[in-house]
Parts: sequence; structure tokens; C-alpha cells
Amino acid sequence: MTVGIIGLGIMGSAYAANLLKAGVDVIGVDPVAAGRDRLIEAGGRAEATPGDWLRDCDLVILSLASPKVLAAVVDEMAGMLAPGQIVLETGTFALADKQAAQQRLEGAGVILLDCPVSGTGAQAAVGDLVMMASGPAEAVAKAKTFMAHFTKAVIEAGDFGAGIQLKFVANHAVALHNAAAGEVLNYADALGLDRNVVYGLLSSGAGQSKMLDLRMPLMISGDYDPPTASLKMFEKDLSLITADIKRLGVQAPMLDVVDRLYETAMADLPETHDTAAVFEVYRSGKAG
Repeated sequence: MTVGIIGLGIMGSAYAANLLKAGVDVIGVDPVAAGRDRLIEAGGRAEATPGDWLRDCDLVILSLASPKVLAAVVDEMAGMLAPGQIVLETGTFALADKQAAQQRLEGAGVILLDCPVSGTGAQAAVGDLVMMASGPAEAVAKAKTFMAHFTKAVIEAGDFGAGIQLKFVANHAVALHNAAAGEVLNYADALGLDRNVVYGLLSSGAGQSKMLDLRMPLMISGDYDPPTASLKMFEKDLSLITADIKRLGVQAPMLDVVDRLYETAMADLPETHDTAAVFEVYRSGKAG
């Protein structure tokens, strides 16, 4: 069995490594040599560009950086894939961009599934991701055989596009929980409490959350690089969510505040820092 992966960044490389560990052959594509080198070291085959070999893959996974890259890759692949092949689109993009990609591949008889994931790069490395799969149920069922190797759970979301809508809901919650962890730690600092004792309480008590478990240790250490998810990437995700909430006319006052916190973080801190660096906005006194 062979899986093709287009895009070997943090997430794509993690998908590849976990598939290889499960005994699945992986051929990966990335224009950046570092991504190709990681795949080769893990035991896979690397290519700089897509090719006709994609036609022989049992599944193709897209892990791309932007909707512009998605559109270009889909245009290129449309003439390379066989009718009936299944492609997973795992990025966090606007629904309209995903639908455009779906229509382009549909014209070539290829089935595109909208399958974003919830989880950080660190979680992806150990297969601790939840995938929100949307599209034709039969195609999702076939792809789940492979999804099981790099996720801990797959939610069958329904029709194409429901996956990215669930992703927006998930990241809305992540944004709030990240900021809450930073705010609580800043309060604990003002009280003069031992940070590790505070973390021990919160990670096991009623105030526990997955994001607190992942991000508060980074806030305590001040070690934000390399990121589990970067400020730059999260700013993109937040812009998609806030635009969708505005479109729907939904009230989200907590997210409005958190969005401003991240805008300040992006203005004052390296965009490559982990999203946990929102804590530094509290420490600087600029959260109010």
C-alpha cells in the first residue's frame, strides 16, 4: 500500500512518519529540501514535484501552506490522478477555497475529501490527532484504513465542508483556552505562587484543559521555538474564524478579546513563536 503526501512541513512530515511506522510506503513531495530529507531519513521516498507516480498511490494527502498553493497543486494533479482516486485535503482554509479544489478534481473524476485535523505538531508526531472527515461516506470509509495510522480518532462530519466548519469550532475553543492559560498563570505570578505547583494543580483539577496541558509548560519555560503551532499560522486561522462568525452574525465577545491579544503578540513577538507566547502579552501589561 502506498500513500502520496504533498507538503512535508510539520504536519505532513508527521503523517508520513506515522504511516511509515505502520508499514505503509510513503512518497512525499515538497519543494523545500529539509522536508524531503526528513522523509528519506524516516524511510520514505521524496520528490521535489508531483508526478505520474501519483496515479499508483492508494491515497493522496494534501498538507499545504495556503489556498494559493492548494489551487496550484490541484491544477497540477488533476491531469495526473486516475478517476476514482481519493485525495484528503487536511488544511485550514476557507470553505470556498476547498470547494473550488473539489470542483477542479471532480472534473477529473477524482474524489476530494475535506479532512482537517485538530491538534498541534507535537500531537501529530505521536498520532494524537482528531480528524474531521467530510465527503462521500464510501470514500471516507476507504480512507479511514490509512487515517487510523496517524490519528487517534476520526469524526465522520457529513457532507463535504462540514469538516472545516468543525475545525473552525475547534480552533475557536483552542484560542480561548490558550489565552485563559496565559491569564491564569499571570495571576498566579502576581500572587507569588510557584509556577510548577500552579501547573500541577491546574493540569489535574477542575481547571484542566488540553491546551493548558500543552501550552502552560511553554509559558512557564518561556521556550516558544520551535513551535507546536506558530503565531503566524494561528493568526491565519483566527482570521478565517472571525470572518465566518461575522458572516453568520454570531456574538463572540470572548473571541473578540482574544483576537486582540494575538494581534498584539504578532506585533511584538517573532511570528515563528509558539501560540503559547500570548502569555508574553500579559507579562508586558498590554493585555488590557
